[in-house]
Amino acid sequence: MTEHARTLDILVIGAGQAGLALGFHLKKTPFRFQLVERNARVGDSWRKRYASLVLFTPRAYSALPGLAVPGDPDVFPTKDEIGDYLETYANHFDLPVVLGSGIRRLERVDGGFRAITEAGELIDSRAIVLATGAFQRPAIPSISKRLSAEVTQLAPEGYKAPSQLSPGRVLVVGDGATGRQIALELAANHEVLLAAGRPRRVSPDRILGRSVFWWMDKLGILRASRESAIGRYLMKIDPFPGKALELKRLQRRGVAVVGRVVQAEGRKVSFADGKEAEVDAVLWATGYKDDTDWVAIPEAKDAQGNFLHYRGVSPLPYLCFVGRSWQWTRGSALFAGVSEDAAYLTEHIVKHLDHREVA
Repeated sequence: MTEHARTLDILVIGAGQAGLALGFHLKKTPFRFQLVERNARVGDSWRKRYASLVLFTPRAYSALPGLAVPGDPDVFPTKDEIGDYLETYANHFDLPVVLGSGIRRLERVDGGFRAITEAGELIDSRAIVLATGAFQRPAIPSISKRLSAEVTQLAPEGYKAPSQLSPGRVLVVGDGATGRQIALELAANHEVLLAAGRPRRVSPDRILGRSVFWWMDKLGILRASRESAIGRYLMKIDPFPGKALELKRLQRRGVAVVGRVVQAEGRKVSFADGKEAEVDAVLWATGYKDDTDWVAIPEAKDAQGNFLHYRGVSPLPYLCFVGRSWQWTRGSALFAGVSEDAAYLTEHIVKHLDHREVA
């Protein structure tokens, strides 16, 4: 292993849409920076998702700064199209991305930071930005362990297509956009139960012929901070677009909606509405939790091990985050809003790094 194989001013961990948006802005600074990405290709985190996935933002609102997504701006892009777009984006702006370089540990050292790659390489950097997002580790409830080994269990990351599952009754747990999309797809050739939790608001894709995101943009809703009245309201109701995913419409397409899961034993699952069912497969679309264990910096976490930050800046001013859900606005974790957070963080980092130390 070579000590200090790379020495940087800024290391960006993750080269998805958040990392690339940050790279676009960092390219305008005099600092030495790199983006490291554990996948073999830029965009692979999108390519690896289930085959039918389509973004709920049209192409016009699925682009990063400086480069449009090719094609009709009003059409919703596929996950492979977005994967290829991200790869094109990195090449177009000649962003310094190092592929196949996952980070297994991050620690403080000598007034800066040291990242250790999965291959054992050391990267020392004065500032770090975690662009890994908040959707890292599926949050599978412990009740899953009570199900029989005969029951196939998948998280959305492991699901690719309906043909993956044998004929039988499939329970989809979690009725966010992903859970509803997968339930609808499976209903074409499986018996599907959808376990719903709290009521969810579904907004239309289009209003008066315009994308709902066009209206959110023009009305300033995409840029409303989490501390504003509209921001607090949106965080509470957590709406997502797609009227085809309303529960009543799903029921008309053959999806049986049940209450939240309260008990499981063998193949039998019990629900809060008093219903019970034997299932052959369960897809846990129950959200995600942060993977923070690899960050060996106690000051960056709360007592439960969750990352601390305000508007993407941790208690350590040289450790930042970008691309997290509601980091500052509704758009923070979306293509439509991540650039504003990236610009803000770039300005913050520039102010804190001493230009006189730039080589």
